[in-house]
Amino acid sequence: MRESDRANDEASELTRRRFIQFSSLAGTTILTGAGILTGAEHALAAASSTCAKGPDPKKCGKTTDSDSLWQHMQKCHGNNTCLQNHADYVVMGGAKSKKKYVNYILVPTERVNGIECPWICDNSAPNYWSAADYYATQPPTVVPTPVGLGINSKQARDFDQLHIHMARARWESWHDLAAQDNLAARTVANWADSRVSVRGFSETLGIIPHTYRVLIWPGFTHDNLFAMLRSMLVRALGHGATTAKAQAIMQYQTLIVIPRPAGGYYIVNSEKAVRDPNNPKLVGTDTCDPLLLMHP
Repeated sequence: MRESDRANDEASELTRRRFIQFSSLAGTTILTGAGILTGAEHALAAASSTCAKGPDPKKCGKTTDSDSLWQHMQKCHGNNTCLQNHADYVVMGGAKSKKKYVNYILVPTERVNGIECPWICDNSAPNYWSAADYYATQPPTVVPTPVGLGINSKQARDFDQLHIHMARARWESWHDLAAQDNLAARTVANWADSRVSVRGFSETLGIIPHTYRVLIWPGFTHDNLFAMLRSMLVRALGHGATTAKAQAIMQYQTLIVIPRPAGGYYIVNSEKAVRDPNNPKLVGTDTCDPLLLMHP
């Protein structure tokens, strides 16, 4: 079998492994050395057997919208000129830099305006995060290790078509996460209360820290990271919170995935409103850019 055929087969298998809806905040995950054991309370609902429905145009954007990334994706997907071309998503070149940083973006072929689209939390949506992680290791879209993945908030992005950035994690950011491993949550239920100071890059201020919520997770081939984030936000909102209220603030979130040296991944979230009671002068951020090597 040719290498290109093998890659296509693997990508097709990746898509068939649809998201499984994360349905419990009471999941128990324990770590033993570098290994990760998942407890019985880590409940994942089975995939729905009903007919899958696409994104709601009223909430996720219309196919007739003029967003330039949406239009560019349709063109390269239609004539098979995207760097990676798949039925559910494509991979395109990311931000250009004079220093030639290697970065790409994974873009859905469905009309999905961004992180605020409720459909991406549904079990009928493709696993865009797992796809981005896979294609970041496949020519011609290979990203130098450690590979970081990230999505910006509605307020911080340049385009209104969902796109996951694929770029090398900044050394400072990777080091800070590993050095503060003990501060990261091990369950989604505890993710809301975690606070970790992580250095990143600001185009105006240089290398500076922000406050993040950090979860250590074994992998996400069968987990919907968007649904997990929304479940965490229900917890963060406190008494009386609902999924609808959490959905309303999804638009303010940034979500980043960075590999953990000891195994598994750091699932990193922040928003401008996030604060650390022990470090009140430090603020959160609504963009994944500081932690990924996309700009000089």
